[in-house]
Amino acid sequence: MSAPRDEDRLLDHKYDDIQEYDNPLPTWWTVLFVVTIIWAVAYYMNVIPGVGTGKGKIANYDAEMAAAAEKFGTPEQQQEAAIDESAVTAALGDPAKLELGKTTFNTTCMACHNADGGGNIGPNLTDDYWIHGNSKKDILTTITKGVPDKGMPTWSATLKPDQISAVAAYVITLHGTKPAVAKEPQGILMTAEGVPAAADTAAAK
Repeated sequence: MSAPRDEDRLLDHKYDDIQEYDNPLPTWWTVLFVVTIIWAVAYYMNVIPGVGTGKGKIANYDAEMAAAAEKFGTPEQQQEAAIDESAVTAALGDPAKLELGKTTFNTTCMACHNADGGGNIGPNLTDDYWIHGNSKKDILTTITKGVPDKGMPTWSATLKPDQISAVAAYVITLHGTKPAVAKEPQGILMTAEGVPAAADTAAAK
């Protein structure tokens, strides 16, 4: 079939002596347009649960989250996994782990505790007074779960377990050092064994 002549494409519609010309869309454009409509309908049918073959985007999201929790554990389980005292003990004897702890501390903790641990917004980490305890488990728990009401983030949401154990070990090494400017004591005077030394308590600001 021969292509239509130009004069056959002229339409009857005319305005100001300008006659309308029938210029159809390219075939590829029309096909693409139809495909997008079909895709949009299929997508829409999966958005609303009970309509179409899909269970809905919310159901898809819930299924993906359940699969991730099965593979990596829930956030709560990840927090508990990060509280590994044996990992801190191992890190204390591993220079590479302590270096990782120092790097992590300087990246995430320095703003509140100063690079030397002397304290800024957060408490002094070099003295014998502790607000949340000085045992390995106490320090791990504080880092892992944070202290939201004091402005300390829940670091398990951003740090990996090995980073948490490494920075906990590094914090332990800061005890007894002499920072350039030491913040006043806060919390309870603790022994090296992680128990209160006496009734000596400083303000836990």
